[in-house]
Amino acid sequence: MEKQVVDGLREVFQSGRSRPLQYRKQQLRALHRLITEHQADIEQSLKQDLNRNTYNTSLFELIGIESDIKLAESDLADWAAPQHVKKNLNSASDDVYIKPEPLGVVLIIGPWNYPWATVLQPLIGAIAAGNAAVVKPSELSEHSARLMNELLPLYLDKEMYQVVTGGVPETQELLKQRFDHIFYTGNSTVGKLVMEAAARHLTPVTLELGGKSPCYIDKNCDIAVACRYYTVLC
Repeated sequence: MEKQVVDGLREVFQSGRSRPLQYRKQQLRALHRLITEHQADIEQSLKQDLNRNTYNTSLFELIGIESDIKLAESDLADWAAPQHVKKNLNSASDDVYIKPEPLGVVLIIGPWNYPWATVLQPLIGAIAAGNAAVVKPSELSEHSARLMNELLPLYLDKEMYQVVTGGVPETQELLKQRFDHIFYTGNSTVGKLVMEAAARHLTPVTLELGGKSPCYIDKNCDIAVACRYYTVLC
């Protein structure tokens, strides 16, 4: 199934559907509508998964997503414009420039603790760059994963952006496929496996690895309060 998903996305990408900037802006606006029209549903999914309150959902998840969408939409034309470079003797008679081009099909693997921001923010970049994308939310945040799987096809072009749910077997199967870029957020142990799988196809990767947020609790702390606060932050 995973191979069929990736092959289907690649076929649509190669048709050139995502090259026009207007198409990319339409998809970004649709993603923004998803966030605004279903904010209450997203808040509820995070309450069920992480016991996260409304304030922290907006602060740590939704505000950043909306900000990135607005930035991408406003600056997209500049990002996609050819960049002229200095000529030398070999190129004196040529028109020399760097033209940004979409990579192809990207894979986004998200973590359990920020299941919306760490998935949709890379997706924003993928859309803005004109790529197709497979989104793999964490199975540990099951309510968020289920809601994302339900909503994304209702707003985005489902022939260009697809959600794959499941656990370790589904992720392993995805990593066997050839992608043009892989985004992974999580721990360094899995990050090594992601990079190893990507290396088989010489696929570039972006790894955002955790495990670097220590919490020091001294003898004067109320353990119950400290643990509850730390859990909310994570």
